[in-house]
Amino acid sequence: MQRRRLLPHLWWSFVLLLIFQISYAQPRSVTGTVTDEKGAPLTGATLMAKGAKINATTNASGKFDLMVPAGVNTLVVSYVGYETKEVSIPGSNLVNIILKPADANLESVVVVGYGTQKKQDVTGAVGSVKGETIRNMPVTNVTDALQGRVAGVEVIKSSGSPDAGSTIIIRGLSSLHQPTPLYIVDGVRTNGDNLNVQDIASIDILKDASAAAIYGSAAAGGVIVITTKKGASTKPVINVNARYGVTKPKLISLLNKDQYIRLQNILHPTFFAGATHTDTLANTDWTDALYRDASEANYNLSIAGSSPVVNYLLSGFYNKQKGIYIKNYSNIGGARVNTEYKLTPFLKIGEQLALSQRKTAPPVGTEAQLHNAPFRTLPIIPIKNANGGWGTVPPGYGGLQFGGPNPIGAVESADAINFKNNLQGNIYAEVKLPLHLSFRTNVSYSYYEESQDYYQAAFDFGPVVNNVNSLTRTSVKSSQVLTNYVLTYEQAFGGHSINAIAGFEQITSKYRNIGAYQSYVGLPGYSFIQTSQSTATVSGKNDDNGLIKSFFGRINYNYKNRYYLTGSIRQDANFTVFGPNKQRGVFGAFSAGWNVSEENFFSGLRNTVSRLKLRGSYGTLGNSNIPPYTYVASYSAFAGPNGLGSLAGVNFTPGGPLDIGNTINAIPNPNLHWETIYETNLGVDGEALNGKVYFTVEYYNRDTKDMLYALPVALSSGYTVPYFTNIGKVNSKGVDVLLGYRGKVANLGFDVSVNGGFNKNKVIDLSGIANDKLFDGYNYYSNGDAGFSVMSNQPITITKAGLPFGSFYGYKAIGMFKTDAEAAASAQPNAKAGDLIFVHDDKNGKTLSPDDRQVIGNPNPKFVYGAAIRLNYKGFDASLLFNGVAGVDIFNGVKAYEMYPFADGNTTSEIFGASFLGDNQLTGQPRLGIKNADGSFTLDPNKNYTSVNSYFVEKGSYLKLKNLQVGYTFNAALLKKAGVNTARLFVMANNLFTITNYSGLDPELGSAFSAAAMSGFVGNGVGVTTRGLNAVSQYPQVRLYSAGIDLNF
Repeated sequence: MQRRRLLPHLWWSFVLLLIFQISYAQPRSVTGTVTDEKGAPLTGATLMAKGAKINATTNASGKFDLMVPAGVNTLVVSYVGYETKEVSIPGSNLVNIILKPADANLESVVVVGYGTQKKQDVTGAVGSVKGETIRNMPVTNVTDALQGRVAGVEVIKSSGSPDAGSTIIIRGLSSLHQPTPLYIVDGVRTNGDNLNVQDIASIDILKDASAAAIYGSAAAGGVIVITTKKGASTKPVINVNARYGVTKPKLISLLNKDQYIRLQNILHPTFFAGATHTDTLANTDWTDALYRDASEANYNLSIAGSSPVVNYLLSGFYNKQKGIYIKNYSNIGGARVNTEYKLTPFLKIGEQLALSQRKTAPPVGTEAQLHNAPFRTLPIIPIKNANGGWGTVPPGYGGLQFGGPNPIGAVESADAINFKNNLQGNIYAEVKLPLHLSFRTNVSYSYYEESQDYYQAAFDFGPVVNNVNSLTRTSVKSSQVLTNYVLTYEQAFGGHSINAIAGFEQITSKYRNIGAYQSYVGLPGYSFIQTSQSTATVSGKNDDNGLIKSFFGRINYNYKNRYYLTGSIRQDANFTVFGPNKQRGVFGAFSAGWNVSEENFFSGLRNTVSRLKLRGSYGTLGNSNIPPYTYVASYSAFAGPNGLGSLAGVNFTPGGPLDIGNTINAIPNPNLHWETIYETNLGVDGEALNGKVYFTVEYYNRDTKDMLYALPVALSSGYTVPYFTNIGKVNSKGVDVLLGYRGKVANLGFDVSVNGGFNKNKVIDLSGIANDKLFDGYNYYSNGDAGFSVMSNQPITITKAGLPFGSFYGYKAIGMFKTDAEAAASAQPNAKAGDLIFVHDDKNGKTLSPDDRQVIGNPNPKFVYGAAIRLNYKGFDASLLFNGVAGVDIFNGVKAYEMYPFADGNTTSEIFGASFLGDNQLTGQPRLGIKNADGSFTLDPNKNYTSVNSYFVEKGSYLKLKNLQVGYTFNAALLKKAGVNTARLFVMANNLFTITNYSGLDPELGSAFSAAAMSGFVGNGVGVTTRGLNAVSQYPQVRLYSAGIDLNF
């Protein structure tokens, strides 16, 4: 009985306890806003209840509403480009959260090969750039946007052409066939040319072997890993961005009519002797006729959003650039779609699709070679004669002649249009498996197509005539299919954390090109219309055999976020570039790190130095940057009737023309294999003063062994193609430094950072022969014609053991002769007062000889640096980006054309500063020549201007304000009625000013035209043997001023 009476009481006690427990376990609603330090809402920030699988994202106003389970008292808040923050939930359940930028913070996440890591866990050399810092830069490719932002990364923008790319060199030169960086976009190999910078979330640059070895043979030039944006806000976020600007060229002014006549009265006094009507002559400014102010416009639209099941980004852009050169423009447009679907808690799939097309009207013309100043012109020649024909030299001036074309006529007589189409698609799936495993697979397809139509009309420029019109069409198509499979294991236990991956990757590629030419085209334009006189040729090739197979793996281990170990290995097999005996290469790396600041003995210093980490690594990278099938001896068509006819040409009648045949063109090398880089890296990362100060310092040493080298072959062998082999050695070493300080004073927020890279490269062994050398670099007027130049047929650079790549080589000038007697006592028989004094060694003979030439400069900068200043005050913001180099020499080849009358053309007013010219006495400028007793003038008998010498070598150090941007973001409350969340107006200037002692137009120079590259001795990616050579044949630099608006809805 008593037991039955107790049962109801126990039952009600249990019910009351259950009700109490349910009421206690009820989730609660936590609301609030997430903003940045300026108070601007962060749309799409992620909030997670710590310890639970519940999350939410902020809306367009930065607001959120999250149901938090009972017992959870902490929120974890994250946003791309900002520090992840843990926030306690107050009793009111209302919390407002402010996030700080995480550009350099060790808590930020970086993308490494086939995965991600916290920056504090990285043991390799990785530099990072957030997408927000570059999204409004006036660039159409990723490389341009990186200039001045990452230590040890040199980006050179040496051309103002609207479709010009940049040269990028990571940690100096290491090979004659210097590879360009490998670009990885959302986990897939591609290029950075067709990527809209406004779609970029982050860029991580893998600089050392430890970080990059997971990409093996493609990583010798560094790896640039790009992550594009995804949707994050539950409400669609619409962004509209537009800007418009004007570009102004940096140009050289040539002699006008009066100055030209003054000069000719000294050099050729008969030309204008007795002339009484020179006032009727033309006074044409050919530079002004060929160049103009231009414009740039850019438009971008994106829509992004997310839900618990899907996130998405749709974007499109269009950039329109008018070139400063007449009839030159380049426009590019594109679109991107990124989506990801969470089908189940353990399975997600996604895709990225990107399309772009660039349309360019390039500078073309048989006689219209581009020059930064048209020196082969005369101001007294009109653009057009009175009869409407193209202008020619006026008659009746004492034998004055001109054998060149009319530059405007040359441009107007040709038309070309170029299209570049890019498509990249990628689909992926990722599944979580038991036992802490996950599996991801990618399948990507990329397609590139480029075509160009070039119509050359007939023309008559007087001394230059072409009676035959022609049409040339070229087309290139390439495609690539990439598949990879990656298995990941990730587990943490007892302070230990392990992340391991194993994977397989295969790349198949196809390539096809075709070129067609026809003369005597029936109608102007881009249609092949044959006539009875037409001749046509077609050439091309097809290669469907590109194949690379790779196996790779990596293990990351850390203990209590204090001690780190990483090891990686990759085997690549390239079946078309290397010989059958050497198709496979294995590349590995090992690194370790020590978070010193986590040690107990460091606790007393944490108030000053909050984080300090030491790390070191050693690894190998491969380079395969040579054309496919270089190892084989293939057959090719006979070169022509003036070549080695006995090899393949046949004539069937005595004295008859040779018929084209085919012949083996090279000596095979089945043992040709990977060039390997061995790199050691030591680094320290840290933060001080509660994260206000951040720094990184790294030392690296890179040895290139088995360098790919093209050995010249004697023509007597019957071969004209060099023999490729692995024989050279190169060393490159340096130090990378990053130092920054950020903080806030009242309403003024700031972040100032400087970065720099010291580098020194040296060729240890070129071919095994101590005195072997490679010459290159000419002071061309028109690329490829070494004879038609101020310094005819004289190479400017030398590469040999013991020297840096492409060192300047010529006569060393140590001053000028002050008297004729001093000159007469020298080893220069034609010298007079005012001539350059060249260093001479008596062992080379009694007079100056080519053996007296020596190294006269180094075009490789010792120090490359950048600085970024970011400021914000209430609604205002400003950013300044600087870049520069130090410890570098430039060969100012343009200076020779500015001071010397080139051929039958023009020059600049600099020429009037020459010693003893006209009424001049001894000046600081070399003598131009000698006035003879009969009144004639002998030009440059001492070769002051017409020989390669150190008078033209100048210090090329500079500091450039690359980009200045000022903006104002309007208060959202003022725009709410219009449905606009934020509106930012901004003004911007690019290439604003340069501080330098260099006398040329701009010291930011890339590589000049390389004859060695055309012959196969040097790679085409980076001109390692023609750096720092300021030649005439280049597109001038420009300065840009623009304004724009950025709207978020």
